[in-house]
Amino acid sequence: MSETPVCTAHVDPPPWVAELFVGDPEPAEAQAGASIHVSDSNEFRLASVCLVDAALLKPADFERRTADVYRAVARALQAGPAPYPVRIWNHLPQIHAPAGEGLDRYMNFNAGRFKAYSDWFGGTSAFERLVPTASAVGHQGKDLVVHALGSRSPGVAIANPRQVAPYHYSRRFGPRPPCFARATALPVDGGRPGLIFVGGTASIRGEDSIHPQSLVRQTQETFDNLAHLIRASNRASGGAEDFSAGERAEWLERFRELRVYHMREADRLAIAAMVEEAFSPTVRVEYVQADLCRAELLVEIEGLAHGSE
Repeated sequence: MSETPVCTAHVDPPPWVAELFVGDPEPAEAQAGASIHVSDSNEFRLASVCLVDAALLKPADFERRTADVYRAVARALQAGPAPYPVRIWNHLPQIHAPAGEGLDRYMNFNAGRFKAYSDWFGGTSAFERLVPTASAVGHQGKDLVVHALGSRSPGVAIANPRQVAPYHYSRRFGPRPPCFARATALPVDGGRPGLIFVGGTASIRGEDSIHPQSLVRQTQETFDNLAHLIRASNRASGGAEDFSAGERAEWLERFRELRVYHMREADRLAIAAMVEEAFSPTVRVEYVQADLCRAELLVEIEGLAHGSE
C-alpha cells in the first residue's frame, strides 16, 4: 500500500468555512501524489485536495494534474449529500513561475481547470450557469491545494455588470480562460438567511486591471466591485451604473466575513484602515499576504455576505 502523500502547504479556507463543520476531515479516494479529505454538515461538504510537489512538474504535467485534481473534487462532492459546488479556493505554488511560450503557472492551471470543468458540466455552454465562484492566489511552497465547498442545493451564479465574465476573457490571459463566477448566491433555507459567496475581487473593469500603481485607488475600485456584486444579486437592483457613497455603504453592509489578500506586507495597515472605514464594524476580517493572479494587482478581497431575506 502506498503511503499517503504529506501536504506541507499551510493554506486553509477562511475561518467561517471550518465553523460549518464539526469533527476532523475524513480521507477520501487515493490518488497518486495527492491527498483528498472531506468534511460534512447537514447542508455542506468541503472537499480538500493537495497535490504534493506540484511546483516540480513540467508545464504539460502541471496542466494535466490540475485537471485530475478538479475531477477528484467533482467525484468527492458528488459522492456526498452536497454535490453542487458553490465556492472554491485555489492555492497555487509560485503562481507566476514561467511555463513556456509566454505562459505562467496560473495560465497552466486555468487550462487544466477548463478541461475538467468542460467534463464536469457537460461543455462550455454551461459555464455561465454552473461554474462556482472562486479565488486563486499564490504561495511560496511546492503543493497545489484546492478547497471546494459543495451545497445540497444549487447556487445561482452572479455576474458583475462592470466586468467581463472570466470564462469570456480574451486570449491575452492565456490559451484557456479562468473559469469562475464572480459570486454565487444561495437562497434563504429554513432559518438560514440567503448567502452570497463572493470570490476573489480586485481592481478590474471589463477584463483590464486598472490603477496599477495606486494602492488606494485599487482598493477603492475593489470596494466598488464588491458592492456591485451584492447589488447584482438583488433582482430588483439596477445595472452597471455607479452609485453614491451612501448606496455603496448599504451594499457593503451585507458582508459578514472578509478575507483580504495583499501582495506586499507593508500595505497591510493602509488597506486595513480603508476596510475599517468602508465596512461594518461587525464584519470579521482576515488578512493574508499572497501573490495575486495578476502581477500588477496589489489587493484582492473575497467574502461572505447575506442576501435578500
